Amino acid sequence: MTKSTLNQSQAQEPETITFAKVGTPMAIVDGVSFSGGDVWTNYGGNQTVQTERLFYPRTLEDLKVIVREARNNNKKVRCAGSGHSWSATAVTPDYMVSVNGLNKIHNPVLAQDGSGWTVTLETGVLVSELDAFLRNHNPPLALPSNVVPDVVRVGGILTMGCHGAGLNSRTLSDTITEMTIVNALGELVTYSAAKDPEAFNVACLNLGLLGIIYTATIKVEVMNIRLRVTDSFPTLTSLFQGPQAGLNLKARILKNDSTEFLYWPFQYFMQPDQNKNIWVKEWERTTEPAEDLKKYEDLPPMVDNPFFSTLQTGSRVMEIPDALHFPIGDGVTTVVDAGAAIKVDPDFKNACEAIMELVEKNWEFTTSMPERMGTAIEFRFIKASDKILSPAYDKDPEAIFCMINVMAASATPGFEEYSVGIVSNWIRKYNAKPHWPKMWEKVDGVVPYLRHEYGDRITRFNRVRKTQDPTDMFINDTWRPLFQENEL
Repeated sequence: MTKSTLNQSQAQEPETITFAKVGTPMAIVDGVSFSGGDVWTNYGGNQTVQTERLFYPRTLEDLKVIVREARNNNKKVRCAGSGHSWSATAVTPDYMVSVNGLNKIHNPVLAQDGSGWTVTLETGVLVSELDAFLRNHNPPLALPSNVVPDVVRVGGILTMGCHGAGLNSRTLSDTITEMTIVNALGELVTYSAAKDPEAFNVACLNLGLLGIIYTATIKVEVMNIRLRVTDSFPTLTSLFQGPQAGLNLKARILKNDSTEFLYWPFQYFMQPDQNKNIWVKEWERTTEPAEDLKKYEDLPPMVDNPFFSTLQTGSRVMEIPDALHFPIGDGVTTVVDAGAAIKVDPDFKNACEAIMELVEKNWEFTTSMPERMGTAIEFRFIKASDKILSPAYDKDPEAIFCMINVMAASATPGFEEYSVGIVSNWIRKYNAKPHWPKMWEKVDGVVPYLRHEYGDRITRFNRVRKTQDPTDMFINDTWRPLFQENEL
């Protein structure tokens, strides 16, 4: 029998990273805290929904209770962490689950077969928490590649196929060796390549459509190497124009462990001069000792832009987490982001073309009104993923993808329409695949395009999905059109 109470004093205090206000006092159902009528808003401020119930689980049993309640009341379920997805993947007016209280990290394990170290963690662990835990392990460990912000949670990174900038580690979903998920029947299902390769592939990048992720086991490495980070500010023309630009860019990318590019349209803040340079961050592995980073803390800004004022040219050796999570932003401004994966031609010519084309389109947009001046561009290169729902999926493991993004401060006027046009152009010219956490749903014709392009991979995904969620408990309005089973 379900036991429910409105005794707020018995409820655990929830984390409030992504929840704007509470509609009703805290309640408890079989030990699981929840509230009703909460308004949830994502980090970027472009997704908002009022939920019927907002749950705060802490244990595996809590997840099973939530699924039981949803099944008994015929409700949909979606999960949210720090809210760093700009698509409506987490949105539901029914039952939303805050995974922030699921933040346990288990002791790392060294495989006896010589395949290296793994660590198992719950879905709500922050990237910063994982970094600190691994760094303090004996021996010190680290993820070989990672997303830039350390305030996001691991479950969302893995579920959505997020990525760093490394050519060796592909997406973060490709680091998974095992995953456990509570399905729509309330069962805890374990996925691994040894148990069922097809189901495991689906689970590694499942978009939250198999159930509520409880734990993931991921590959980590001994931190016996460091990263030499080199920052430079060359001209756009020196990198992306000229008859050999593509091949030169390719050589530069391939020599590095990771490479990332940042571009903002104005040379001087609040001044009309166009920026002719682009920021390049390059990481190379080294056994040199890490430097004392305190000596860099009080350096004067090199860039006349408050959002990028922490960037400094030069080269320094850092521990892996310090190198990958570099500071950016002003600590106040939130952003919105549209992005996609473009498969790079062997000569990198299409990458150079796409980049320079975006620079010019971005200039036109940002100069059209003062409120648009902060719109920026970011892109990285990664190797192909074998996960069937990855936008960087390819049968050739050596294929390279340009993960390209256009970003703006939240509520920048006209950015949604502008970004829709940018993504549409990438699809038309480069057969690009939108990155699932970014803004893509309002692109005209995007669902038929994706259903055609993913084709049999959607059919394969649905075969696994329907065994775990036969009543579509975990499908919301974002995913329903894409994964409907007719006319595939």
